[in-house]
Amino acid sequence: MKISKIPGLGRFGIFIDDLDFTTITDEEWLEVGQLHLKNLVTIIRNVNLEPRDYENRILQWGFPRGLQSLKLAKKYKSCEFEKIATEDFVNGIPVDPEDKKWCQNISYVIASEVSEFTSVLRVSGMKNEEGKPLGMFQEGELLWHSNESGNLAFTPGVSLLAKKGVVGSATGFVTTTDWYESQSESFRSELDEMVIQHEFTPGRINPGLREDQDDIMYKNMCPEPTEIPLVIQSPLGIKGLHYSVNTINKIKGMSAEESQKIFNIINTGIFTEENIYDHWYQQDNDLCLFDNSITLHRRLGGISDRLCYRIQHDYSKITPTISPYFREPFISDYNQTINGYYEVQKMIES
Repeated sequence: MKISKIPGLGRFGIFIDDLDFTTITDEEWLEVGQLHLKNLVTIIRNVNLEPRDYENRILQWGFPRGLQSLKLAKKYKSCEFEKIATEDFVNGIPVDPEDKKWCQNISYVIASEVSEFTSVLRVSGMKNEEGKPLGMFQEGELLWHSNESGNLAFTPGVSLLAKKGVVGSATGFVTTTDWYESQSESFRSELDEMVIQHEFTPGRINPGLREDQDDIMYKNMCPEPTEIPLVIQSPLGIKGLHYSVNTINKIKGMSAEESQKIFNIINTGIFTEENIYDHWYQQDNDLCLFDNSITLHRRLGGISDRLCYRIQHDYSKITPTISPYFREPFISDYNQTINGYYEVQKMIES
């Protein structure tokens, strides 16, 4: 196994080459997880992983988390989303039409070829015989975003296995910590106190988004207006900005004009060559692992026949679960929400 520095991304980001998943031990894989947490973005190039093995390896680090799925599982006391998509009652509970529509739309992106109850989603423009898309974001470029960005209990980690047809496209990353730490103490104090008001706006990730995909994104990204502190910490305690530009609206207590002035300062500071790396794929089978708390990602050069597999997950099996937040009521609200989700997770696993 060879480790080298990713250009850009400040002091973060590593490549791993010559990692053989057929011989790596569980202990060594957990060590890779710890190394990844320190570096925020890890790209393991040319892996020998099939989708099922990919899922098993990621789940050694933590639980899969999709907040809308967990909400529905809790509401209907079931993780059989095909029932929610097709039936009027589940466990005696009337199915809300909006929930039914969401489950119908999400059904085409679930990688059912991996396993019956899988946490793996497809990101692809491939279509079935009926011409129906087989994955999310089937074409075009994706602007800077983080997943579940307008949700207080967002998922802290994302992984992407670039399985087929990815050459000619890129997955890009931008980190925020180095810029934050370079600011004056007084301005950092101001940033620490800022709370961002998040709202979902159609098309802010992928302009021209399909309506059915837009419904999925609405529930995943920001189902309702939410307030989240601007400065938070990663699962390993690295401090940076939760600057999810796909859902930020304005700063609490400021006008839209005042907020935009701050956003312009941040945009000029973090979206620079020193903090950005675009990974233009040279082959299939690269595995991208990236922080979803203080790191953003994007896609360039969207290709219709590319196929990637994606898992959202936490790191609870390799590091203690800590709150991303530094003050109340955000700490208590986060802990209460997460504890509720873990109860649902136990129900799903049983």
